[in-house]
Amino acid sequence: MRKGQRFTPAKLAKWRSTGRGTGTGAGYQPWHQVTRDDPSSRGRSHLLNWRFGRLHHLLSDLELVVFAFASMLPGVVDLREQFPLSHDEHPPELATYVAGVSGEALGTRQIAEDLGYRHPLARAGKDASPWVMTTDVVLTLRNLAGQAELLAVSAKYCEDLTAKRTRQLLQIEREYWQRQGVSWLLLTPELYTKAVSTAIRIGMPFTVGQPDVAPALLDGCSALASHLEGRIWPHCCELISRHFAVDARMAQCVLWQSIWSGQLPGNLNRMVRVAEPLELLSVADFWQQNPIASRRTSWSH
Repeated sequence: MRKGQRFTPAKLAKWRSTGRGTGTGAGYQPWHQVTRDDPSSRGRSHLLNWRFGRLHHLLSDLELVVFAFASMLPGVVDLREQFPLSHDEHPPELATYVAGVSGEALGTRQIAEDLGYRHPLARAGKDASPWVMTTDVVLTLRNLAGQAELLAVSAKYCEDLTAKRTRQLLQIEREYWQRQGVSWLLLTPELYTKAVSTAIRIGMPFTVGQPDVAPALLDGCSALASHLEGRIWPHCCELISRHFAVDARMAQCVLWQSIWSGQLPGNLNRMVRVAEPLELLSVADFWQQNPIASRRTSWSH
């Protein structure tokens, strides 16, 4: 997003009229986007093409890490970033994916009133309208029973949580989801190690935005686990390249996507340097490295 732009009631109305915040899959339009006409975001913005046939708009390095963790989860049906929360009563968000979900869910204005907090506003001179609150990532997952469920994730830097107003707004957001029976996680950098975040950013070019490696190759890589463990990264790739008769780039994709999916449960804390030998963990310990998969949250109240 670009500097010099301002959030105004007119801008929010324009976004709403053009369909921002609506749709699913390839048809979803994030509420906030990385465009020349959007107000500036914090730090670096990122545009990524993943499996849903559209660009994902991420407004900070922290959101990029959240996206990476989310992309590792099994059973991801949809991932909607910069998801707008309704001001007023509305059908439960799960109704978008599950037929027969009935009832009405409260909007942010009523929840703010219930909590005794001011609802945020967008202003331009004397003109004011309710601010559209957003959740950074809303995942639609297919659980073990084959049913769709939602998981909402917000990302904040630790220092932001010291502000009383920030915590009030997060509580409104949390209540919005929890009153619909949806789990909400607050993800901060204290929930994972710096080495893990570095490792997944190294692995993203071989996983996110790349064609999915054939399941047979992932299974085959998992079967090689005992031969791969203890080897440094270049030697692992050489072994995979020879074994499956693929080029060096594909060997890295096979190795990283096997790790990404948990079929080769690598210790991400030891993947920052190419000279580090590959260390494997139990499947449970592997997923503990991912705060979204393990449902960790920084929220306390």
